[in-house]
Amino acid sequence: MGTILVSATWMLTIRLTPEPARPEQVRWLRLWIIKGLMVPMIIWAVMNVGISRNLQPFMPQVQIAQNSGRGWAAAFFEVLLAGLAVMGPTWTAATLGWAVAQAAAGIKGEVRSEFKALCWTWGIGVALPALVLVFFGGWPVLGLAAAAVIAPIAGRAPDILQRMKRPPLYARAIARMKMGKYSEAEWEIIRELEKCEDDFEGWMMLAELTAIHFHDLREAEKTVLEACSHPGTSKSQMSVALHRLADWHLKPGGNPEAARWSLQIICDRLKGTHLAHMAQLRINQLPTTAEELREQQVAKPIPLPALGDSLDEEPPAPGSTLERHRAARRANECVEKLKQDPNNVPARETLARLFAEHLDRADQGIEQITLLLEMPDQPEARRAEWCGLMAAWHLKYHHDSAAAREVLERLVREFPKTPQALAARRRIQLMDREQRGRQSSTQPS
Repeated sequence: MGTILVSATWMLTIRLTPEPARPEQVRWLRLWIIKGLMVPMIIWAVMNVGISRNLQPFMPQVQIAQNSGRGWAAAFFEVLLAGLAVMGPTWTAATLGWAVAQAAAGIKGEVRSEFKALCWTWGIGVALPALVLVFFGGWPVLGLAAAAVIAPIAGRAPDILQRMKRPPLYARAIARMKMGKYSEAEWEIIRELEKCEDDFEGWMMLAELTAIHFHDLREAEKTVLEACSHPGTSKSQMSVALHRLADWHLKPGGNPEAARWSLQIICDRLKGTHLAHMAQLRINQLPTTAEELREQQVAKPIPLPALGDSLDEEPPAPGSTLERHRAARRANECVEKLKQDPNNVPARETLARLFAEHLDRADQGIEQITLLLEMPDQPEARRAEWCGLMAAWHLKYHHDSAAAREVLERLVREFPKTPQALAARRRIQLMDREQRGRQSSTQPS
């Protein structure tokens, strides 16, 4: 009976334990069998052996058998088995009761209701037979009666407590958003989150709905921070959430400072990780002011990749004092970005264009283009474009045909398959014809 009880208790306890925690539970059970069952049995056996004349066996029948001079082994084993009959069921009841309590800790909602119904059903159903057993058997069978009540609950509880959770479904919420019914979509998301409170996707949908459609960035920020603080949120999920929060602060919020603060949280919480490095790179590329952000969001003319006839265009007329002031301020902002990250290609290219086209400092613009060409791992098309730009500035602002020809020849030599190389060849041929024409006009007739 003891073997059956220990085996049944072992299997029921393992079934009540979630699968990831079972190896640890097995180690605990082994130790608990020794502490809770074997050690008490050894103590019970020693107590009834009769160690000395002054320390007689605890049970009278063993003591009488020893004092009579007859064999006392039968009486000793009878007492030993009687002790096991009491300790075994008591150990089983205590172990199963603890395992059920641990498995049911923290359950909520429908699962809690079903578990309470299970306990009441089996408790009431087995209570009367257990009381009859105690009435006729006395206190020695109290542990057996308790085990008879708890064992059916432990056998049925895993079907309720470890039921596979249905993942939240947000199809109805998405459909409501597509129809423009944002309040209804919010309620659909909340309804699904009540079933699974730690669902990261649901919290992010709620935050996005709040930020984009309800225009409440403060509440969206609170939702994102709470989702990031949840123990089940992974590092990558935290990074995704805070990057999206930064996006909302930039658009529609128009607040680059708040976006920078959101990304700084990644750098602080995930120091030394790739996620923190990527967040820092994005911080370095953010505009410093709301005005600069608005300027970046305004559509600007895109420079064509080929040279075309831009080489022959005259330099633009000097801008107003206000325009030069704005250009100088933007140039200073680009310089600050380059101090933080010298490999910031967009900032360096913008600085070059500001120098050459708005601040009458073509030399410094060409110097910045030269630095861009020296950067490793730059796309061939971009390098060809920079060469064409440098040649155009030599002609427009310096009127230096020799320097422009040298850059064009480099363009044809290093990037022969690009559109810029085709335009450069045509320009070199035109320059050759112009030179021959000037030579023929200077020769005496």
